[in-house]
Amino acid sequence: LIEDLLTYSQANSGEKKFEVTNLNDIIQDVKNELAESIEEKNALIEVESNEKLSIIPFQFRQLFSNLIGNSLKFSLAGKPPHIIIKSEIATGLILNNQKPALSGEKLSAQKKYCHISISDNGIGFNPEYSSRIFEIFQRLHGKDEFPGTGIGLAIVKKIIDNHNGVIIASGELNKGATFDIYIPV
Repeated sequence: LIEDLLTYSQANSGEKKFEVTNLNDIIQDVKNELAESIEEKNALIEVESNEKLSIIPFQFRQLFSNLIGNSLKFSLAGKPPHIIIKSEIATGLILNNQKPALSGEKLSAQKKYCHISISDNGIGFNPEYSSRIFEIFQRLHGKDEFPGTGIGLAIVKKIIDNHNGVIIASGELNKGATFDIYIPV
């Protein structure tokens, strides 16, 4: 809990040095970091991303670690996790049309964004909790079911805020979850 609170605090106040970074490099680092869990669960992680963005690298490493880690943790019993990570660069107008949930208010029509999508085939969640899961200490499951502090997705949201981005979660019980991230290019 203390380590997670420190990470959350660092996302709020840490050094914000932006660097042009290949997302694929960060994802590969996180896959190496989580290799034991990936192998243990026989997980398949597909990556369709080769975008270079001006980001805070250590924060994005934390973001991918939290999201991929959650996909591994919240996998269905007896079913190997299948995680798909995609990215594309497009204008807000195109992205608003692709994702009506954005309602056009979040993304500027003429501005370019990197849309990163991370989806899995895990336990998912009830759609009514799609915004609440980003609040600190919010847990949808008891501590006996799944370990954790309820801070991981709050850290992810703070990192997205630090990059002036938007994150939207969608899910369906026992059918998986998807996190759509939009970072201004």
